[in-house]
Amino acid sequence: MQTVNIILDTYSALITLILILYLWTNGKTREQSGRYFMLICMSNLGMVLGDIGSWAFEGMAQPWYPFALRFGTALNFACTAPLLLTFLGYVMAFLTPKVAFKKYIWNAACVLAAVQFLFSVLSLWNGMYFDFSQDNLYRRGDWFWLSQLIPFLIYGTSTTLILRYRRYLDSRDVLFLLSYVVLPLVGEAIQFAYYGIALTGPAATFSILLIFINIQSKRELLLKQQEKELVEARIGILISQIQPHFLYNTLTVIRQLCDLDPKQAKQAIGDFSLFLRANMGVLESKAPIPFSQELSHVQYYLNLEQQRFRERLRVIYDIGPKDFQIPPLTVQPLAENAVRHGIMRREEGGAITIRTEETDTSYRIVIMDDGVGFASLPDPSEGEQRVGIRNVRRRLEELCGGRLTIDSIPGRGTTAAIILPKEKEGKRL
Repeated sequence: MQTVNIILDTYSALITLILILYLWTNGKTREQSGRYFMLICMSNLGMVLGDIGSWAFEGMAQPWYPFALRFGTALNFACTAPLLLTFLGYVMAFLTPKVAFKKYIWNAACVLAAVQFLFSVLSLWNGMYFDFSQDNLYRRGDWFWLSQLIPFLIYGTSTTLILRYRRYLDSRDVLFLLSYVVLPLVGEAIQFAYYGIALTGPAATFSILLIFINIQSKRELLLKQQEKELVEARIGILISQIQPHFLYNTLTVIRQLCDLDPKQAKQAIGDFSLFLRANMGVLESKAPIPFSQELSHVQYYLNLEQQRFRERLRVIYDIGPKDFQIPPLTVQPLAENAVRHGIMRREEGGAITIRTEETDTSYRIVIMDDGVGFASLPDPSEGEQRVGIRNVRRRLEELCGGRLTIDSIPGRGTTAAIILPKEKEGKRL
């Protein structure tokens, strides 16, 4: 049985050590609950290592074996104090966002844990918890019952908190947290009744592993929720680029063209479908695209607007270099702002010019209109325009280190310029 106990404790130590290394190397101890869980693992490692020593060196006659046996036994008993205390702290940290605890609960547990630790150390001299025969054999001390009562009291406190506030926990959280109470207590009860069977350490380790699995599964669910929110945010960007009034007006124009000019209606439907496809593609795009692709998307949009506004909207393309990359949906929102907030606010309409330029260090895309202009950047009441400009700036900065400048003169128009730095030898200038 001695060999079996050593094997069980060794496996428990290895599992706990792996968990500690994982938590340490992956930065899982930033939150308070994570730090408590790390301390639980460290205390458990000390407890099972001490248990290995108490079993491995019992009854051996070599000169230093009595010291190894006594040290291992004291370590096993002493580590139960921080183990119990940190588990209670973990439970309280787990519930703290929703529950405010009285300080006396933690203070009382600290006192009990301190007594357990102190008496475990003193037992090396007075034999309160444990003693050893002349043959280097372990014996339970007269106060051994107290070493079992204190863990029971602290475990009872943890159990009470879990059950009392279970409405704030998922059913899985309740189950896995209680496993750390039930399994070690069952192992300890068996060990108390039948000396020679070491089950407390393996039972506690198994419970820690269950809690770790639960933590990881919850983090996986959180990551999936964050991915869902990211998709929703990207869809929000898409919706901000395809306004309902634009869809309605475009479909109205197409319906009218079906009666007046079927050929133009067919062309408008083609432009509209390609425009929508490009907008949907931005949801899957995580990298810049060729400028020619973005330019085609702008042309689809402006073609549709020209079908609607006719002679009030003139479009001039002065395209020079176009062999470069650009984040998707960066030029089209600026062209849309030029049409909606610049040109169409003039009764006679106006012209929008899209031009590309190249310097030694950068490419420039200029979107210029001769609309009403403005004295300053859009105020908060111009929500859609402000959001569109902010999205363009963010994508330019994050995807290619680019920037956006906007200059406007009231009554004369607005010029928006996208500056994209060139890359040389793998580095952005």
